[in-house]
Amino acid sequence: MFYIHVLRIKCETLPQGDLLRSSDTPSSIIVRSIEFKPTADVGRGSEWHIGNVKNIGEGGVAFAMGRKQAVTVQQFDDSTHDFLEEEAMRAPFTFGVFDEEIQVCGIIRKAGVSQNTSQIANKLATLLNAAPFAERANSIISVEPIQDPVGFIEAIHRSKAVIRFSFTVSRPNPIDVDRLIQGPAKEFTQEVGGETSTIETEGMDLNKDVIEEIANAVAADGEKAAATIRPSEGGLPKRIHITGNPVTEPVEPDPDASILSAVLEGARRAYRRVRRNPVNNG
Repeated sequence: MFYIHVLRIKCETLPQGDLLRSSDTPSSIIVRSIEFKPTADVGRGSEWHIGNVKNIGEGGVAFAMGRKQAVTVQQFDDSTHDFLEEEAMRAPFTFGVFDEEIQVCGIIRKAGVSQNTSQIANKLATLLNAAPFAERANSIISVEPIQDPVGFIEAIHRSKAVIRFSFTVSRPNPIDVDRLIQGPAKEFTQEVGGETSTIETEGMDLNKDVIEEIANAVAADGEKAAATIRPSEGGLPKRIHITGNPVTEPVEPDPDASILSAVLEGARRAYRRVRRNPVNNG
């Protein structure tokens, strides 16, 4: 068994558009960017690469991502009977699988390469934007960890009352299934030329079931949510957040099946659980 990071990849149109921009769909732009096998400096002079791209069927595109680094290798020369130190190149990497339909990606968690969810998300976003396709479509590709909303929702339902709730939205991404005011808020963000908007409401006792529905959708979309709750009658208000607990999904591959197919199914399974909404993968 191993674990995967579960990331949401979105391709969002920038505010000021070029009339001649590409009409590709968000998913096709992301897939083409993966297939381009880009190279990018992801910070601190570290150069990362995407490679080993292949379609694994079932709407999944698999790839490897990692970096090259020079290391000093200690050797023994049998002819001179001397010990030596020589420079060699190594290339630690991990595998990921992208689902074209729901724009979710599973990345195998691997020490020294992809241990931290936010860091691997940022590296993948930098790599995908290094390909030319998002820019040609006057768009930008974002990669966000999907946050686990369970603890947040449990705290909401345990509380005496929820007195404030807020969540963020980014620019529209056409495949998203919008809930309540998420759709109009995304359109507003686009029209006003913004990158993100925050929606906030206050009241004496907000509807917890509605908050749960929005929290699930927000988490699955890679966005943020927060609430001010009153834990008990007469208790002091407490602020809680949905961020800070990215989903890592356990994967138990079938010995007779592809590991990459197991990663794809694991990412889909995690997305469904967070979204609480069946996804048709046929």
